[in-house]
Amino acid sequence: MTVGIRTARAEDRETLGALKLRSSLAWGDHVEALQALPEASEVPAEHVPHVAVAEIAGKIVGFVTVLPGNSAAQAELEDLFVAPEAWRRGIGSLLLAEAERSAIALGARSLEVVAGERARPFYQASGFRFAGIVATLLAPAIRLRKDLP
Repeated sequence: MTVGIRTARAEDRETLGALKLRSSLAWGDHVEALQALPEASEVPAEHVPHVAVAEIAGKIVGFVTVLPGNSAAQAELEDLFVAPEAWRRGIGSLLLAEAERSAIALGARSLEVVAGERARPFYQASGFRFAGIVATLLAPAIRLRKDLP
């Protein structure tokens, strides 16, 4: 299995939105709310230049979005989704490493993410630390931060 990473293209938006929703629904949490929430199945056009896509044999199996943060020293990991059928194959870790490279390229010294409880162990195993609790449309979530080299 060779995973390729590339920059997203405008024509990927529909595929990325569908993957985002499918991945979110796979846990079985907040199903009705997610299905009713337009943001749960959309990748905004202005985010596309900041999206890295993971592909296997030309098929998109995951993506990550890194946006400039509130300060020049901080970047925000906006989305990281892997298709459920590709879970537990290291794709999330590859995308997270790409996110860190993207944040460093933006000049950031830290990368932050808002994550639910299910994603928290993944990020903490990659060096992210608790930075606070935030309200989201679905439930309270955790803000995590990782210092970058």
